[in-house]
Amino acid sequence: MDAIAYYAIGFGALWVAAILPCFFGFVRRHVIPHFHPFIAKVRYQRIQGFTRLRIFNGFTRLELILLSFYISGNGAALSIQIARGASVASSTVLAAIINLLPLLFGGRTNRIADAIGLSRPSYYVAHHWMGRVAILEALIHAAFGLIPATQGNKIDSVAISGCLAAGSFLTLFILSLPYTRRKLGAAFRGVHRILYVAGMTGLVWHVLLVKSLLHEVLVFVACGLWLLPHVYRVAHWRSVTVTDRWADQDVTRLRLRTQRHVSTFPGSYFYLYLPGSYFNYNLLHSSPVMMLWNDAKQTVAGRTTDFHILAGRQSRHLRLLRTVEAGDRMLLDGPYGQDLRLHEYETVILTAKGMGIVSILPMALHLAARKNHDDSVRSQSNKTSDPTVGLATSLNTAPVFRDSTRRIDLLWRLEHNDQELWVADQLKALQDLDPRQVMFLVWCIYPNARLRDPPFREEPHWSAIYPQEGQTMAEAEVPFSFEKALSHEVLLPGKCIVVACGDRQFTDERRASVIRNTSRKWPIVFVEAEYRPGHVTQQTSHRSPVARRMRLTRRDRHPGGSSSYDDDDDIPLHVV
Repeated sequence: MDAIAYYAIGFGALWVAAILPCFFGFVRRHVIPHFHPFIAKVRYQRIQGFTRLRIFNGFTRLELILLSFYISGNGAALSIQIARGASVASSTVLAAIINLLPLLFGGRTNRIADAIGLSRPSYYVAHHWMGRVAILEALIHAAFGLIPATQGNKIDSVAISGCLAAGSFLTLFILSLPYTRRKLGAAFRGVHRILYVAGMTGLVWHVLLVKSLLHEVLVFVACGLWLLPHVYRVAHWRSVTVTDRWADQDVTRLRLRTQRHVSTFPGSYFYLYLPGSYFNYNLLHSSPVMMLWNDAKQTVAGRTTDFHILAGRQSRHLRLLRTVEAGDRMLLDGPYGQDLRLHEYETVILTAKGMGIVSILPMALHLAARKNHDDSVRSQSNKTSDPTVGLATSLNTAPVFRDSTRRIDLLWRLEHNDQELWVADQLKALQDLDPRQVMFLVWCIYPNARLRDPPFREEPHWSAIYPQEGQTMAEAEVPFSFEKALSHEVLLPGKCIVVACGDRQFTDERRASVIRNTSRKWPIVFVEAEYRPGHVTQQTSHRSPVARRMRLTRRDRHPGGSSSYDDDDDIPLHVV
C-alpha cells in the first residue's frame, strides 16, 4: 500500500470522526424521542404470563429479551463447537466454568454490579439464570463423561470426584427453583452455601485428577474470585456501638456510633452482624439495614460516624435486635447499592408505602442537605457589600454542588397511622431544610382517621391526608394520587425520575403510571429502590399503647417467636 492510500485512510477517518458526533446527536434529538413510549414499555413493564408457574415472575421485557439472547448464545456456541468435531463433554465443561466465573464475585450483593449500574433485581436475575445454565452444562458434561466411566465394575477417584460435584450442583439447581426456594425460606441460604462449597470441593478435586492445565487454571481462578470479595468485605468491616434504642411492635430503631468514618450515599444499604452467643459476632448471619439519618453536614460529605437505622421484624435475625441494649457492639459491612445521582434530574418523585419510607427518606434528606449547603455558602458570600471581599470570601468557602434538582415530590402511603412515629424527627428535619417551601411537595396519606397532629407543620406544600368519616383510604387519596402528581410534574422542563419502594402491587402501579405518562416529549426514568424493607401488617394499628407495651414485653423474652413477616432476612426482590 503506497503513501497516497495511507493518506486517504487517515483523511477519511478524520471525516468520519467529525461526522459521527453530529450523526449521533441528530439521532438522540430527533429519532430516539419517537421511541420513548416503546422503550419505557420494554424497560419497565413486567411480564404478565407464566405467573402460575412463576418461572419468569417479576421479569421486565428487557430482562427476558437479554435472558433469551444469553441462553440462545450458549446453545449456539456449543452447537458450533460440537459441529467442528469437539466432544460434548469437553465443550460443555468449558462453557460451564466460564459461566460460573461471574457468579463468584458475590452472592446476594456484587460490587461489580453496583459499579456498572446494574440494579439489584437485574443482578438477581443474572445470578440465578447464569448459575442454572452453568449447572445444566456441568450435568451434560457428567452425563457424557462420567456415566460411561462408571459403566464397568471399577469406579476410580475421577468418577467419585465428578459425582460429588455433579450431585451437589444438581441438588443446588433443584433447590434454587422458585417453588423449592419458597419452601425452604430462610434455610435456603445456609443450604446454598453448604452445597456450593461441596460442589466446588468436588470440582477442584476432579480437575486435579484429570490433569488438564486449562481447566485447572479456570477452576483455581474461580476459587480466587470467590475469596476476593470475602477478603474485601472483612477488610472493610466497621465495628459500631449502640448508643440508643427505641422499639415498638413492628420496628426497632438504633442509634449507632463508629470510631472510623463510614462512607455512604443516598440509597446505600449495609449488612449488620449482631452479637453472637459464643463469639463476639455472629459472622454466619447478617441482615440488610438502611442508614436512616445522620448529621446534615456529614450527609453532604458522604462520610459519617453517628447515624440511625430502622429495622423491621421480617426475619428472625432482625427480631433479635429487640434484645440489643445500649453499649452493645456489632459489625457493619457496606455500603452496597448504586448511587442513582438524583441531583442530576430537575424533577425527582419519591414514592413509598409503609416501611418503604426507610429507603426513600434518606434520598430526600440528602438532596435537601445539598441544596441547603449551597444556599448557606451563597448567603455567606453575599453578606459583604464590597465585591472584592465578596469574591475572595466565595473562593475560600466550601464549594457548591450546583445540583440540577428544582422540584422534589415525596408521596408516602402509610400502612397504619403509628408509622409516622418511626421517622418523625427526620420529617421535621426535612421540613426545616426547606424553610421557603420552594423545593418539596410532601403528601402523607394515612389509612385511618386523625388521632393526633402529624409530626410536621401542615403547610400548603406539606399535607397530611386522612380519610373522613365513611370514607376509605382509596377515596381520600384520589385528590392526592400519584397519577395526578406525575401528570403535573412531567410537564416541567428537564429530566424526571421516579423512585418507588413498597410491595409488588404498589410498585407495579407506579410502573404502569410511568409508562402511561411517558411520551415523545416527556421521557420518565423509573427505578425501584434496591433496599426493600419487609411488609408490616396492620394488626397493631388500633391497639392501645398499654396493650402494645405488654405485647412488646412478652416478645422481648422470646425474640425468636412467631412474626407476621416471612422469615427471609435476604428480603428478595423477586424469586426467579
